[in-house]
This record gives sequence, structure tokens and C-alpha cells, in this order.
Amino acid sequence: MNKRKQHILIICGPTASGKTSFALQLAKELPKANILSCDSRQAYQDLGIITGKDIPDDLSPKIKFFGLNIFKSDERSNLADFVRYSQKIINDSRESNTPLIIVGGTGLYLKAITQNLSDIIIPPNQKLRQKIEKLSVQKLQNLLQKENPQKYSSLNHSDIMNPRRLIRALEISAYSHRGTNSTKKNEALPIFHWIGILPDIDVIKKQIHQRVAKRISAGSIDEVKQLLINFPNNNLPIYTSLGVPQIIALLEGKKTKKETIEDWTKAEIDYARRQIVWFKKQPGIVWYDKSIDTHSVVTDLKKIYQ
Repeated sequence: MNKRKQHILIICGPTASGKTSFALQLAKELPKANILSCDSRQAYQDLGIITGKDIPDDLSPKIKFFGLNIFKSDERSNLADFVRYSQKIINDSRESNTPLIIVGGTGLYLKAITQNLSDIIIPPNQKLRQKIEKLSVQKLQNLLQKENPQKYSSLNHSDIMNPRRLIRALEISAYSHRGTNSTKKNEALPIFHWIGILPDIDVIKKQIHQRVAKRISAGSIDEVKQLLINFPNNNLPIYTSLGVPQIIALLEGKKTKKETIEDWTKAEIDYARRQIVWFKKQPGIVWYDKSIDTHSVVTDLKKIYQ
């Protein structure tokens, strides 16, 4: 793999479509590989059963898996935190000449990783915000036109009329002028190859129901019990993980186990539908259904990493 032109494969798609197992299948065909999970809830510690951290115990030593258990369960992480973590994995993979496969269904995270990372990881400038947050939209527009006319011209009408987005644009512009952009200008950006896994929706529904039932019997209820003991603040982001609200209702006696499985399954199916709608709007994804030809994908994969 040419260090000056890093190629990265992205495997995306809705929940329960078989993305991770397919990524592991492909990784086994390579001399070595790094896999980065891009899942906003698997990034948290705990809830391994509920969030589906299904990494084989006999994972080959030539395959390194990243992206799981990055943040503590009571930590309020955000998109920028995950992007910073991902950038390190991307850079380390390039430096070690190791093929990298990114797999996941959190579309916003995937989009952030594959776009201009510098804008996303630039921290808030509280001093600047206090100075300009009370300015009118017109004054913010004028200020951005003066400070960064190129950025201003790239904004759509909605952005131009949104004071929060104008302030963020000014924030990024001020950071860039300091010469501290996180992405080196002379560093070649990776080339991302997108594969989408999309079985028939009825197949996805069946797989979701089977998976939910399996996770209920595998100990997900005990996971939530322990979460409530260790982290009683149920406003933490981890409490929004699918399955957690449904199991809490079960523990409170509001639902039966059968109703919990039905409610959790419905929530997962609704999420899968939203994922499909989001991914279908993204250009450049090569879609495969359940009859995906693993051999042909492996052949193409080996070519891009040569």
C-alpha cells in the first residue's frame, strides 16, 4: 500500500445487515488488517451484549479491532472526540502500512471521518463566542465576508441565515488563521471506497427479531441492572442505546418480557429504516444485497491495498 495514497474501505448499512461479520471475512483474506468500528454506542464501555460487540474470541492476531470501549459509560463524548480517535487509527494504519477497514452504521460519524476532519475537531472558542454571539445575523454575515469570503460564498441560504452556523464558521476561520490546522496541507487525504450492505427489509426484520431475543436471553437485562447501579444518572448518552429504555420498562414492571422483545425489535427496525434512508442519500456507495459475492469483493479489496 502506497503511504502517499492511503486507501480505506468503508462497509456501511443498516443494523443487522451483517456488516461486521463481512468486514472480518474480508480482513482474514489480507496479510494483516485493522478494523475500525464506527458505532456511536459501541464506543462506550459496558453494554457489550445490548450494543452487539460481537468480536470473535479467536480473532486472528493479524487483525486488530478498534473503536470499542473508547469512552467511559458516564462520559459525555461527542462527534469531535470520535473523529480525533479515528484520525489516530487512520494515521497509525498508514504509518504501519496496514490496510484499514471502517465498518459501521452511524452515518454521521462515517461522514465526519471521511470529510475535512480539521473543521470538526477544532474546539469551541469561548472567548470569540462571547464577543460575537450577541451580534445580529447581518453583522455576523458581514464579519464572515470580511474574514473569510471563500467560506461565506460556500454557505447555502440556510447557513447564511443561521447565527449558530455563522459563529461556527467564524470560529473555524479564526483557528485556521492561527496556522494550527489539524490536517497537514501537504499530507495526502485517504481515498475512501464505500460498500453498502443492504439485504431485503424483511430479512433485516427477521434478523433483528432473532438478535433481540438472543440478547435478552444472553444477559442484556443484567447489563441494564448493573448500569443503573453504577451510573444512576439516566440522562447520560449511554441510556439512549436501543434496548436500554425497553429493558428499564421491564425492570419497572411496566412491560412483560414478550412486550419488551416486541418494543425493542420495533425500535431497531425503525432505526434500520432511518439508516437506509440516510445512506441512500449518500453518493458513491456501491450497494450489495444478501447475495453479495465475497470472492469478487476480496479480489477488488486486494487490488486497492497493493
